[in-house]
Amino acid sequence: MDRRTLGVMATIVSAVFFGLVPLFVTTIKAGGGNALSCAFYRFFLSLPAVYLMCRREKVSLGVTGRQLLKIALVTIFGYGGTAILLFTSYNYIPTGMTTTIHFVYPVFTILGCIIFFREKIIPKKILCVALSMAGILLFYNGEGGGSLLGMGLAFLSGITYAFYIVFLGKTDLQEIPTFKLIFHMNWVAAAMFFTVSMATGDFTLDLTGKAWAVAWIFATFTSLIGVYGFQLGVKYIGSENSAILSTFEPITSMVVGILLYNESFSLRGIAGAVCILISTVIVARMKE
Repeated sequence: MDRRTLGVMATIVSAVFFGLVPLFVTTIKAGGGNALSCAFYRFFLSLPAVYLMCRREKVSLGVTGRQLLKIALVTIFGYGGTAILLFTSYNYIPTGMTTTIHFVYPVFTILGCIIFFREKIIPKKILCVALSMAGILLFYNGEGGGSLLGMGLAFLSGITYAFYIVFLGKTDLQEIPTFKLIFHMNWVAAAMFFTVSMATGDFTLDLTGKAWAVAWIFATFTSLIGVYGFQLGVKYIGSENSAILSTFEPITSMVVGILLYNESFSLRGIAGAVCILISTVIVARMKE
């Protein structure tokens, strides 16, 4: 399998897994958690598994001071920041609305690459972004109950995630072995959220047994499947293409809704899935 095909497949698998994130988060919250504790446990509980993967691949965990500074920057303002903004927005607006607003990030990813790195405007990529954005909008069913604060948090999560994607793809961080990079990003994020949750009084260990089990599964597999797959995608097919392919995520959410909550098919949902699948095929067939 060539590197491009691997990057496309890894990104799609990552997107499918991330489509399950709202299900994990709502379950943990129902078992006694809150936004900050979900974010903390998502990063902290993953560390043993990621460490074992580094040992398995015989990867040294040492980093230079310059690398650590970049890791802290992309974690605080991108990778980790996105988690808390997204998880907190679930408190104010429905998950469908959150997903719709959060997925402005492919647009900001491409704009960032064009404005800050002078990348060429490729018509096929613009078409893919338009198709994927149309697909996201078609998935949104107009559910109410939104608030300006919740919408603002979801929008900011899209911007911070775009920063994470661009920074990861355009700096020498992509030269760091993937699990090593995930390990350092996760402990920085865990330390950040532990400090914030203690300062705000939101730190809690009072979770149900089911919530603890879900938190461990969520943390471990988010890093080993979701983050790892996405970072491989960024490394092998670039920031812009990975951002476009990640819009495969809402298709997973639609399937979960049908299988677990007996939600019905809708023509809007089917049209949205078709738009995203077309954009996915176009990206997969691009040569650059």
